[in-house]
Amino acid sequence: MFGFSLGKLVVATILIFAVWYGFKMMNRISEARSEALPRQGKGKVSPRSDVEDLTECRRCGAFVAANAKACGRGDCPYPR
Repeated sequence: MFGFSLGKLVVATILIFAVWYGFKMMNRISEARSEALPRQGKGKVSPRSDVEDLTECRRCGAFVAANAKACGRGDCPYPR
C-alpha cells in the first residue's frame, strides 16, 4: 500500500524541487519590489505632489480641482 517505487520517488523529488524553486522565485520578486519602493521611516508619511484637494462647484455640485477650467455650461463659475 505504501510501497516506494522508483516512479513515486522521482515524482516526489520533482515536486520538492518545484516547491523549493517557487519559494526562491517569490523571495526574489519580493526583494526586488522592496528595493524599488522608496524607503520610509516608521510613522512618516511621504508627501505626494500629484494629489490635489477638490472643491465643490457652487452651481452643479460636482467636485473639481481648485484651478479647473470652465466645463462649458453657461452658468459655470470657473474661468475659461
